[in-house]
Amino acid sequence: MRIVDLLKSEGVSLGVKVSSKEEAIDLMVDLQDKSGNISNKKAYKKGILKRESEGSTAVGMGIAIPHTKNKAVVKPGLVAITVPEGVDYESPSGDLSTLLFMIAAPKDGGDVHLEVLSRLMVMLMDDTFANNLRAATTADEFLEIIDQKETEKFS
Repeated sequence: MRIVDLLKSEGVSLGVKVSSKEEAIDLMVDLQDKSGNISNKKAYKKGILKRESEGSTAVGMGIAIPHTKNKAVVKPGLVAITVPEGVDYESPSGDLSTLLFMIAAPKDGGDVHLEVLSRLMVMLMDDTFANNLRAATTADEFLEIIDQKETEKFS
């Protein structure tokens, strides 16, 4: 399963301003809903918050990848935001998160979230790639950067 199969332009919001982790989560939950990936925003958000209570999904390097396997997910999906000023996503390293992805996985959908998480992490280890995503000015450009990197890494 390719990242670009799960991430659509309506699920990408670039250059946003959020003042808190909860505000970032709310925005990404709205994007999941707008993308048609979830059936119940409240139930889905509850799953995201439960996962966050077990430990922040901020991975350092200015990146956070919240995720949940949840009964409110109707189809696997991915959304993304860039936050130029950064948001405190409780990163273990203390850095602000500027590039955030949120994975929606169906409760009974196997381990699709782990596969997506793994692919994202492999690609995001490349600082140039991550910085290119942060610099993207349109959703289509953002998706093209991902598509090129994914083809390069996982052809």
